[in-house]
This record gives sequence, C-alpha cells and structure tokens, in this order.
Amino acid sequence: MAFSQGQLDYWNKRLAAAQTNPDRARTTWDLARTIAGRDDEVWADLVRLLSKWTKEQQEQGRP
Repeated sequence: MAFSQGQLDYWNKRLAAAQTNPDRARTTWDLARTIAGRDDEVWADLVRLLSKWTKEQQEQGRP
C-alpha cells in the first residue's frame, strides 16, 4: 500500500505525538487497520504480529 504525502505526514505526526506505550499501541493498531484496508488476510497477519508485540511488551513490564 502506498501512502500519499498527506497520509505520511498525518501518520508521522500521530506517531510522534504518541508519548506513552498505550498511546503508541492505539496508534499502531489504527495504522495497521489503515494498511490492511479491506484485505482480511493482511489484517489477520497484522493482528497476529501486533498481538505478539503487545504480549512481549507486557512480559517486559512495559505498559
């Protein structure tokens, strides 16, 4: 998926503004949904990836 310059600017600003792990997690999930679009297989892959990342963060004591 290719983003327009405006979309890149939006996501870069949103990611930069996420100061806490919960904020970064919400933003990352939102970005993943945007990337997947209507492709359920891509979404499923991203859910597995982000679920694994979230679990690893929690195991390391990161909120």
